[in-house]
Amino acid sequence: MAMIPFCKATNPPTIEPVHINDGAILFVEVVSENQIGQTLIQVFGQTEQGVRVVESVSNVLDILPGSVAAHRHYHAGAPPEGASMVHIYPHNIATLVPNTPQDPVFWTITFKDRSTLRLTAPLPIGL
Repeated sequence: MAMIPFCKATNPPTIEPVHINDGAILFVEVVSENQIGQTLIQVFGQTEQGVRVVESVSNVLDILPGSVAAHRHYHAGAPPEGASMVHIYPHNIATLVPNTPQDPVFWTITFKDRSTLRLTAPLPIGL
């Protein structure tokens, strides 16, 4: 596992490096416009906070290959900007369970750190 350097997003903007263990990444997604940074990197043990960086999602995914793209599911409906695309790293998934056995509207991923993420059905190839 390698420690990958990124520029942490801060307010006010500074050049603050952060080194992330590539084996500890759960998923990557675009940060919404009202938040700091361009990309959120969710890492093992960070619960809901994650690490916001200034690099674009495409740049982060080029540096960290091996993810599977899926649409996030929201219980209260998608936010105004639409459903978020998350890029999941399967090596950190513990379980993947449909919400009901008969008609899965969404799937719940439980990661190895016990955090969860809901995805819309159907599941993408690779999960």
